[in-house]
Amino acid sequence: MERLEDLVKECLETDELTQIGYGSGCISDGVGYKTGNGREVFVKVNRTSDALVMFRGEEASLKTMADTNTIHCPRPIKVLENIPGGGCAIIMEYLDLGSSGDEAALGTGLARLHMHNWRSLENGEGVANFGFPVATSCGSIPQDNSWTNDWVEFFCKKIDSQLDRLGSGSSSKEAKSLWSQLRPNIHKLFDGLVIRPSLLHGDLWGGNIGYTSRGPVIYDPASFYGHYEYDFGINQCFPSFGRRFYEAYHSLIPKEPGCELRLQLYKLFHLLNHWNLFGSGYSSSSIKTLKDILRKI
Repeated sequence: MERLEDLVKECLETDELTQIGYGSGCISDGVGYKTGNGREVFVKVNRTSDALVMFRGEEASLKTMADTNTIHCPRPIKVLENIPGGGCAIIMEYLDLGSSGDEAALGTGLARLHMHNWRSLENGEGVANFGFPVATSCGSIPQDNSWTNDWVEFFCKKIDSQLDRLGSGSSSKEAKSLWSQLRPNIHKLFDGLVIRPSLLHGDLWGGNIGYTSRGPVIYDPASFYGHYEYDFGINQCFPSFGRRFYEAYHSLIPKEPGCELRLQLYKLFHLLNHWNLFGSGYSSSSIKTLKDILRKI
């Protein structure tokens, strides 16, 4: 039987692979290799039925972010379909990551990523709508990124999709009822704002950030073009950024009025996503967040 390593060798046109690292996450597993000519790559494997959608989305996300030259992320090389044992794999640039580094540089890099499409639009180019050319996956859950010119409706459909995945238990019914009350009023959180599409990482928490000698690195994205504040939503669940990060970021993109309540809205998406991924342990925090937003809106 053909092994995964044989497919990787064929793709990289090498006869030799030496393992140089190993990584395991709650969604996918990965292995680092060095080829006979010294090239270093990381191969991530997922064996679920959604693996191809996930890795095609990751490939497009990494390439689009890398092409902005604003913040470092691993360059994708190739997606391998129907690998031995089932599932798919993605080959990308290998980066030797540490867990700490210059937080200010991370804040600056993220702000530049968010502003990149704005500059392109000012030059008569860029992406004018919200969405992405392909579906991307937050965790293992595919996200519909169909294009629209209405950010509020785009985001509301993301919440709709998460709620549709929940079961029919009492907590699920309560969450859906609360959302039915909140959804018609979401536009109030954006009154007076001009929302310009930003290229987003889409799942930016501490587990998807690292540092090399060149500076900060972001990876495992679920990108799309959306409201820049969205990238801080999951940080409301799992705080990962310190004072120096925020100072650097907001020196380039100042806070806008009402951002704290919008961040709770973006946090809601990630709580629901985790409820779907990992179970009802996230139900109470999801329902609490829905009630808090309803009370304050």
